[in-house]
Amino acid sequence: MTHLLKRFEPAIKIAFVVLIILFLVLYLRDIDYSKFSHIHLNWWLLTIATLISLAFRYWGVFIWRYILKDLGAHDLPPFINLSDVYAKAWMARYIPGTIAWIAGKIHFASKYGISKSRLAVSSLLEGGMQITASLAVSLLILGLDPRLNVISKDIKLVMVLIGLSFIIMLFPPIFNRVVGMMHRIVKRQPAGKELRVNGKAIVRSFILYSIGTLIMGSSYYFLTASLTHVTPDLYFYFVGAFTLSGALGMATPFVPSGLGVRDGAQLVLLSIIFPKEVALVITVFSRLWSVAVDILFYLTAKVFMRSHKVYHK
Repeated sequence: MTHLLKRFEPAIKIAFVVLIILFLVLYLRDIDYSKFSHIHLNWWLLTIATLISLAFRYWGVFIWRYILKDLGAHDLPPFINLSDVYAKAWMARYIPGTIAWIAGKIHFASKYGISKSRLAVSSLLEGGMQITASLAVSLLILGLDPRLNVISKDIKLVMVLIGLSFIIMLFPPIFNRVVGMMHRIVKRQPAGKELRVNGKAIVRSFILYSIGTLIMGSSYYFLTASLTHVTPDLYFYFVGAFTLSGALGMATPFVPSGLGVRDGAQLVLLSIIFPKEVALVITVFSRLWSVAVDILFYLTAKVFMRSHKVYHK
């Protein structure tokens, strides 16, 4: 089986890239660019937003590296190498479903001698914790904001139930049992120690992604400020609104990068504080900007990787 995969590895790589480009083109084609005809960008604020958003993506690499360490991975490659792996896999989020994203991390990182089982568990934990921490922080922020009272109790209840379900699923005994069952179904054998998570990995990743929520939310605050006038008192509302939208998008894995779900949630939450026309422009522009930052993340990771190779030569 391994020999067969190596034989078709070049074709798999080409198919992976082609699928990303295909779905990215389809994704960009659906954006209504006419909404941007009357906007006046503040390029300084947009640059600040972009740099903060780029930092959040590297923060994800930092967290993933810590998760791998907490799960017992030794002799990990340098941060630059893991960033290159993470950036390539990150682009796979535009392929519907989460399998491509996780498979990309496993495939590219396994070449550094990291156990595929440990890579699979760390990727599941990292993705689940990103959603869980974002939901927890954003629901706390928005739950204390009186502006969210316009949203029905049923919708609030659904959001809370989604958050609770992810929190429960990430408890080590439950997480390990679910992963063990999946392993038995696929591999038809009991799961080894490499497929188990521990409390240290759970707690540390939750704290780090809670901090990451504030980093990502800050980028959207400056992005919105680059499009229209905002006041500092809206900062925490933007953190809650945008991170909640992103978490709900990630929680619906069968659409590319949460398309539709994320946008719809953003539009509802932004319409509370902006006229609907302005909220729509921000929502559409933020979607295009997010794609641009993802591409920038991939390119910078590739440049750092190449510079790292040259340096070592």
